[in-house]
Amino acid sequence: MAQLIEQGHSLVRVEEGQVVFKADLGSVALGVAQVQGVWVHPDWRGRGLAAPAMAAVVEHTIAHVAPVVTLYVNDFNERAVATYRRAGFVRTGTFATVLL
Repeated sequence: MAQLIEQGHSLVRVEEGQVVFKADLGSVALGVAQVQGVWVHPDWRGRGLAAPAMAAVVEHTIAHVAPVVTLYVNDFNERAVATYRRAGFVRTGTFATVLL
């Protein structure tokens, strides 16, 4: 976490001294940044904060980190999928984890 903060890869919104939104750029390489660790404080959920905050993360990342921004989300997490769609993300593929 300290490295993410030092690199400017942990982005937060603070209201009245409280973190209400955060997202991390967990992997940055070859002109691509992957967003991970997206979180909205429970008291702020359902207020329409996540989509504009994610859009701001994308804008910042393109301007300062990498020209391509990606993420992955579980398809059953319908609220997250809808939020990312409102922030401008489009589904480009499907990823599956196989546990042995």
